Amino acid sequence: MDHNIPKEAYSSLILQYFYDAVIVTDLQFQITSWNLAAERIYGYSLQEVLGKSTVDTLKTILLEGDREKSIAQLQSSGIWQGEVYQFRKDGTKLKIRSAASFLKDEEGKTIGVIAINRDVTEENKIQEELAESEERFRMSFENAGVGVCLLDLEGKFLRVNKKLQSMLGYKDTELLGRPSKDFAYQDDQNIFYQYRESALKGKDVDIVYEKRYVSKSNQILWIEISNSLVKDRNGSPLYFVVHFNDITDRKNAEFHLLNAKKEAERANQAKSDFVANMSHEIRTPLNGVIGFNELLMTTNLDADQKEFVKNAISSAHGLLGIINDILDISKIEAGKLVLNETISSLKHIIKDSLGVLKWRANEKHIKLEFEENPNLPEWILVDATRLRQILINLLGNAVKFTEEGSVCLNITSLPIENEKTRLTFRIRDTGIGIAEAHKTKIFQSFWQGESNSTRRFGGTGLGLRITKSLIDLMGGQIEFDSKEGEGTEFRFTINCLTLQNANFNSDEIGDGNIHKEIRENKSQTKLLDITPNILIAEDNLMNRDLLRRMILKYIPNAKLLEAENGMEAVRMAKEFQPNLIFMDVQMPEMDGLDASKEIRKQSPKSQIPIVALTAGALYEERKKCFDVGMDQFLTKPIDILALNQVLYHYLNPTKLD
Repeated sequence: MDHNIPKEAYSSLILQYFYDAVIVTDLQFQITSWNLAAERIYGYSLQEVLGKSTVDTLKTILLEGDREKSIAQLQSSGIWQGEVYQFRKDGTKLKIRSAASFLKDEEGKTIGVIAINRDVTEENKIQEELAESEERFRMSFENAGVGVCLLDLEGKFLRVNKKLQSMLGYKDTELLGRPSKDFAYQDDQNIFYQYRESALKGKDVDIVYEKRYVSKSNQILWIEISNSLVKDRNGSPLYFVVHFNDITDRKNAEFHLLNAKKEAERANQAKSDFVANMSHEIRTPLNGVIGFNELLMTTNLDADQKEFVKNAISSAHGLLGIINDILDISKIEAGKLVLNETISSLKHIIKDSLGVLKWRANEKHIKLEFEENPNLPEWILVDATRLRQILINLLGNAVKFTEEGSVCLNITSLPIENEKTRLTFRIRDTGIGIAEAHKTKIFQSFWQGESNSTRRFGGTGLGLRITKSLIDLMGGQIEFDSKEGEGTEFRFTINCLTLQNANFNSDEIGDGNIHKEIRENKSQTKLLDITPNILIAEDNLMNRDLLRRMILKYIPNAKLLEAENGMEAVRMAKEFQPNLIFMDVQMPEMDGLDASKEIRKQSPKSQIPIVALTAGALYEERKKCFDVGMDQFLTKPIDILALNQVLYHYLNPTKLD
């Protein structure tokens, strides 16, 4: 200490730069001293407050007790501490934490009062906000609509709200301090710990998952867990905040919905199986109806008899068309219809489609025309069977609903990217047209344009529904324009990979090599003199008899062997080594697929041609036949010309030599 400076000066200097306001008054509370901190806190300079009363200047409001009691306490104990409200010069209200004591002179006489005041307004505001925040947290925690808990880092309950207690059926005293896994379903007990490890490593700090718990009443609860890791300001993990959302009702609803979906799928599958089975069962007698009538046509009949047989065959084919439509729509609805794309001749597809309907158009005395377009690609990659079906459906409808005039097919092509071509097909007719009110329903199942349309024109009302589904499956589009009484034009587009000026193996071509051989070899007379061994594996006696008669029609000297099931077919194939086997796919004891696999296994080097006899004409069913080693297939009802082609392909003398 500098001995030249008075002691009082040092004290005054310290008080002047004190952080808190230091206010000195006389015994009448008139201000005698006022430090820099007081100026900062209250906004008054020393000159403004000297000699003035603190009561008038600062407008002090005691928070507890009254002024007289506070003065009495100061007088009795020599010191008073408490919090008061005071006001700045600009009128701002301050909360002040104050400590006041008497100021004595050197002789111990009381000469005034000294108060040290700290501005705690901001601190108090923060504390109030923290208190409000804590209260809000407590209220939201306790009154949350979902269960909420705090878990320590080991998964033990630190705090649980009322909803969680109600959900699990336990009181907080039964939960606190216990691991949450003790209340979880056995198979789900370790789920929390999987996420805990991930969260502690800095991954999945906030995550949502599902977990099962068991309530006190032994009810299994499905809970959606929202798991969050809370850390301190240094990033160290503190605890987990976990929200429990009871989703048991939703899970039960999902379970029932899933069961209902499975039941619907089972019902749909049962329907599909029923339709497929009925298709097979109906095709079997139809095989006899069509086959024997076609044989009957080859006998000596008079004109009336031939007309009767022709009508019977036509009716049977009409029934077959209905069966095919029902089977197709069943496959479409089940989502099981797939495309079998092959390199196909567009000209042949057009020719075949027009050929099917030519007789019907001639019968109605209407023109069936194709507008030639030299720019059409020759070869395209497409499901030829389905494209042919689309054209036959649309051309067939046009012919059916046209009483006079014409039906015209026009096709244009437009090259697009990646060697693809967009083909646009137009089918125009001069028929009855479609009423405006009916246009939105045209592609619905089992619907036709007039209420009496089915009676008047026939048909299932499935053709356009199937057609649109096939075009959709090909990635194409279909639209139409129509005026009632004037005619209709249907247009559809598909994008196809095109191949120009290429040489293909006959097996790659959609028409098939058998058809090619028939086109190139008109005469089949060479079959009359051969004596091949032919095995017929068919469980239906009538079908065996029909096939036998059909074969003998073309090969009178053939030696025929007959098997009633797959096991007999395997044995006879091994024993007699036939030149050709006709194998029914569906047979008792051993079906045709297994029988074919066994025959191929027994004689891997001797490739006896096996021709499948199947009532299923779809690509998937045909593929199954080829996958087991069959060489060709005939669809029931067996077409006598198709049989002729198969016999010539596998049994012509050049192949038997």
